Amino acid sequence: MSLDARTKLFLLLGDPVEHSLSPAMHNGAFEALNLNCVYLSAQVTKENLEAAIQGMRALLIAGANVTIPHKEAVIPYLDALTPEAQQVGSVNTIVNQCGHLTGTTTDGEGFYQALQQYKPGCEPGPFDHGS
Repeated sequence: MSLDARTKLFLLLGDPVEHSLSPAMHNGAFEALNLNCVYLSAQVTKENLEAAIQGMRALLIAGANVTIPHKEAVIPYLDALTPEAQQVGSVNTIVNQCGHLTGTTTDGEGFYQALQQYKPGCEPGPFDHGS
């Protein structure tokens, strides 16, 4: 993959972020799918969160994942929330569509799926739907 003016940039916004495996995972997926995209970690302090979000909007950064401590604090700086993000009151994903930033979350679905796979003992659990 070569980086050029059409390369879409995605970020991980958090503090700290240096430990994250997200860039390696996402860039590996982009490469495997032959997508002209790059994913970088961006350490953003709470004092700079609003400026970082405005920078995403101004630079048309395609999207971002949001991690601690910003999942709730980012909400006032976004243009819209999905129903899932509204319901849980936090955002872990921001999508930028021509400068309009929408926050969503995949945390609830990820937690639910993990519960589906966890089967303590021999008895079906309350989340077992016959699988």
